[in-house]
Parts: sequence; C-alpha cells; structure tokens
Amino acid sequence: VDIDKFHIGKAVHPVTANFLGIPLDSGYIQFVPAGIRPTIAYPTPIQTAKEFDEILKSKLFKELSEKYGESKLFDIIKSETEENGTPIALILENLKTKKTVNDFVEYSYINGKYPDNNPYNGIYAKVKINDPENKWIFNTLTSIGKPKCVTDFIKEFETETGINVQIGWNGGYILNAELIGKLGLPESYIGTPLGLIIHNQNLICPPLFNKAAMLIFPDGKVDIRRVNVKNGISIQKNKEIIEFKKDVYNIDCSIHNKPCYFDLMYPKNEIIAKNRIIVRLAGTNVMDVIYPGKDPVVKILPVGLTLSFPEKDFPENIFLKNSTINLSVAGLENVFHAIGAGPLLIDKGEVAIDMEKGGWTTQNSIRTQAARLDFTDMRGPKIAAGIDIEGNLYVIVVNGRIRESVGATHFDMARIMIDLGIIKAMGFDPGGSSTLVVENKVLNISPYNRNYERNVFSLPPQPRAVSNAVLGYIKKIPPTEEVGGITTQLIRTNQRL
Repeated sequence: VDIDKFHIGKAVHPVTANFLGIPLDSGYIQFVPAGIRPTIAYPTPIQTAKEFDEILKSKLFKELSEKYGESKLFDIIKSETEENGTPIALILENLKTKKTVNDFVEYSYINGKYPDNNPYNGIYAKVKINDPENKWIFNTLTSIGKPKCVTDFIKEFETETGINVQIGWNGGYILNAELIGKLGLPESYIGTPLGLIIHNQNLICPPLFNKAAMLIFPDGKVDIRRVNVKNGISIQKNKEIIEFKKDVYNIDCSIHNKPCYFDLMYPKNEIIAKNRIIVRLAGTNVMDVIYPGKDPVVKILPVGLTLSFPEKDFPENIFLKNSTINLSVAGLENVFHAIGAGPLLIDKGEVAIDMEKGGWTTQNSIRTQAARLDFTDMRGPKIAAGIDIEGNLYVIVVNGRIRESVGATHFDMARIMIDLGIIKAMGFDPGGSSTLVVENKVLNISPYNRNYERNVFSLPPQPRAVSNAVLGYIKKIPPTEEVGGITTQLIRTNQRL
C-alpha cells in the first residue's frame, strides 16, 4: 500500500523471526515509509526488517536527509527499490559517493515482469574491455579435486599473485559425485570438466559437443561462439605427435581401418572394438585403455573423447592408463584462455538458442547435463555473459527461488540481454552455482546454503562450490609521449596492477 504505515506484532514463529531479523518471541513496532518494502529476497534475505530499521536510524541516513530533505530522500529510495529492488544500504552509499560504479566495473540492479506477470530481478556488471587506459586480462581457473566457491578462487588468486581481481563468475559444467553415482563410474571421474577449458594456452579439456564457449585471446579480445573438435585434433607426448584429421571424426570403424576419434555428438552409444584398441579420455587424462576381447563393441562414456586404433597402429608408449597427454584442437591454437558452457543465447543480436545444434538433445548430454532441456521453459537462477556492439563485456545474473524473482528461462535471459544491447551471449552453469563477484562482493542472491540444517527457516545467500571460474583484472597501461621521434613510457610508482 502506497502510504506510510506501522507494523506491530510479535514474532511467535521462526519464519516470522527470520523474515524480520529479530529473536523468536520478540515484540516489534516498525515504521515503514510509503511504497517501500523493508525485507528483500525472502527466504534468502539480503535486507531484513531489522537491518532496514537500523539503516533509517544511521548517521548516513541522517546526513543525506539533511542534504536532500527527508521527503525527497524517501522518494529516491522508493523509486530505486521499485525499479531495481536495490537494498537501501547500497542506495544510500551510492548517493553519498555520487557514483554507482567502481573504477573499472559498473553494475546495476535490474527487475521487471514477464508477459505472464511473474516478477524477476537480478544484476548486471559491465566491463569496458576496450578501455585504452586499462589492459583487461581474463583468466580461467580450475580446481583440482574438491570444488570451491568463486570467492575462494578469487582470494587464492589474489594471495598468490598480489593482483586485485575486479570481477569473477562461475564457469561451466562438471561431473559431480551425484552424476558419478548415476552413471556408475569410479570416483576418479569426479570433477571431470564437461566442456572446453584452456588456461594459458594449455588445453585442460577439449570441447565435447558443439556447445558455446567464451574465448579469450592474447591481445585481450573476447569472443563467444560454439566450439567443437570436428576439424581435427592433435596429441603429443614426448616428441611423438599423432594427428587426427577431420575425415576420421565420428566415422564407422568397421568401414575405415584407420585411427579415428569420437566426441559426444556421436549418435551411437557404442563403437566397434573388434581388432581395435580403444582409449577413453577425461579431459586430457587417459582413463582406460581397452584391448580387443570377446565383446565386439565398447560403450562410449558421456565424459570425454574416445579414440580408436587398429591394433597394428596403436602407439602404446603414448597412451598409458592414468597418464596425461598434450592435446590441441584445430581452430583453437591461438586461444589463450577459454571456458565452455552454454547454451549459446544470442548471435548477431538475435536469439540463437538451438539445443539440438549445440548437442544438448543427444543422449550423452542428457545423461550429464546440468542446464537441462527444460530450462528453455522452466525458470530458475541463471547466469550469462555477453558482448555488445562496442565490445563491452556484460555478466548478468537473474535471481530465482525468492519472493521477488521467479528466475529466468534461457529464452528469458536472451531477451533481457538483447534489451541491454548485447549482440553475442552464452549461459554458464545456472541454479545455485550462479555467482557474480565484483571487488570481492557477491552481487547476486544465491538460493543455496550448505549449512541450512542449522536454521531451516532462513537461508542466507551463499555461493555454491564450483570447479572452475573466470576472473578478470586490469593492468594499467602507462601513457606515452613522443621525445625526438622516440616513444617513451611514463612509469608511475603508484600504478595499480
């Protein structure tokens, strides 16, 4: 109701107490200005009624009331909360500092209603990666073994390098313990990536389907497109190199008596094994070497590439079980960092979602995918990255499973991003994995909390652990000046890396 009002009562139920942010069985009297909602994002509140009350009594609120006038200040708060669902503490801080951006990344809350009148809200961060004064560097990090939160990736990276991370978000899909159990695979497969990962030009996992990836080049340029291995792969160990040309990709081994390779776009669940030696890869790890036996076929596992060799052509010294190989993919040789996920949302400024083309509808994908097919028409938390026509990078999260936001489908995300002027975009691992961090602050509202048993009535937002993340930081570019035809760099000792 758009009038000033008082809330008076007693918190006799744990849900009410957590909603308000006060002890159970406490009585309360609360003043609520017209058109303002004191609690935001129940049941994972980013602002409780108690916190709202404390802010109204704060020194900052008093200072801004004297500056703007209390009536005008409440109008500003009301407008911002109605339009974007911004917490009051951030509104006041932005008024105080006269800006809504940091030095390198600007971000803004978004909200609205879908045509069916269901609400959504979220946040987007914008990075001007073509800024001539700052060289942006993006890095993909992968956790070996136990997954970790994006915030932990950032803390460890900053501790090891001394570099301030400006933005970070979660990456792509992995084989977790739950999926391993469903597939009947050994625990050694836990943490295996399910898509492209390149770090410092070292390929950690090749593309397994035809899904979207974010590609980062040595000059800092970023591209988003579908990637695959159909144009050939190369394997190297010691000084030996094995080339698989595109004519041996996903072919029928019973017809072609030559080495061949298979990704997870292969339409069959089995490949011919008679008189052939089969190698199963997970990323670049050799998981199995299967020699000819009684069974004429071998199953393809939905976790990596499969190689097939005639017995006489098998390089036994290269493919040793539990060893690692160097693998490269034709067309990706010049990519410095990359991370695959998907689906592709936007291409050339238009919705480009095609689950069949990307390989999402294959049986291999359905058995392992986190971004399920029903996410095209079922709403939940989502995260995506995109590029506008000027080359700026956007990372957008739509919250879900909270009162103010039902989440988004893939098509919802594409439309929201097109409205922001984005011409290329892809999704990343959605749901509770969705995490956007700017200057060590988690901006989205996670519906996940691994310690929910301690308090089942209130679930404070907490990023879920993931296996890989994308981090962005800047390196200041010193100004140059011409001296007698010679270009010199002006180095300042207080430059920020």
